[in-house]
Amino acid sequence: MESSRTKFEEFITHLADDADLEFSPQWLRIGQQQTTGGSIVDGYIAQDSFKIAVETKLTPQFSVGQLERHLAIFSPTDNRLLLLLAPTLPFETEELKNFRDLAQQKRVSFLITTFERIIEVMRAILFPYDEEMKSLVDDFEAFCDESELLPNDRFMMFTPPCRFSYRDNELLHLYYCPSDRPHRRAQFLGIYADRIVRAIGKIAKVADCEIDLAASNVTVLNNVPLDNTEKSRVIEAARLAPTHEWHITTGHRFYLCDEWQATNYRKASAGGIQGARMLDLRKAFQQGLPITLSEIAHGLTQVTWI
Repeated sequence: MESSRTKFEEFITHLADDADLEFSPQWLRIGQQQTTGGSIVDGYIAQDSFKIAVETKLTPQFSVGQLERHLAIFSPTDNRLLLLLAPTLPFETEELKNFRDLAQQKRVSFLITTFERIIEVMRAILFPYDEEMKSLVDDFEAFCDESELLPNDRFMMFTPPCRFSYRDNELLHLYYCPSDRPHRRAQFLGIYADRIVRAIGKIAKVADCEIDLAASNVTVLNNVPLDNTEKSRVIEAARLAPTHEWHITTGHRFYLCDEWQATNYRKASAGGIQGARMLDLRKAFQQGLPITLSEIAHGLTQVTWI
């Protein structure tokens, strides 16, 4: 419970820092020898009151009039925050500026953030051993992605660790994992091993497959059409997997690429990655993402990531 409380306070503080707000919820404060000015008490237990109201939007458009009416929910508490959550940040219009001034007059902190930023902050404050919370964040990310609340998939590279299978992945231009893992949309697949993204592909199809090796047959469970060549690649992956002590004929998802390029995108920070990463390729190309995959693959050899 103490850990959850601390994490939530840290989460809200990180979001508030984005907008230079001083909103800082604190639950229970315990102290000793507290002065009142005229006396000193031996001990005290206190809790500041606060209220957070959340308005979510599926687009960056919103009604300022509705936000003004939302201010009525706040009573005179010590800390008041109105949080607007949207897929992308809206433009700073004169109407929005006037609302910020109104909220400030009413002593209500006003913060606009995105679903993507919520996920980033949650991941940043979690420890590696917070497995249950990390799983919840993964589920929330998958939900946001399926609901089209994370609109940047055309810039994203799904980058799973492939230390043992990367040669198979490079040969067959695909990646596989258990079907019950969260599926986050991305245009690109990065094959990562030993702190290097060694190949990049354009994801063409994502198929959940059941494979009969004896009959050389593939059954697709999520109605994604695979041609004979694609099915052959899936079958060959299933034949090779036991050499890594894996069996993937059932309960597995396959990411198949129709374009593929070797690259050398090095991780500059220490240590490997513990699970799949979503890398935003806009960070590697400040002047804009190149058009062709070969240009992207070449450009990645000139930069690093952390």
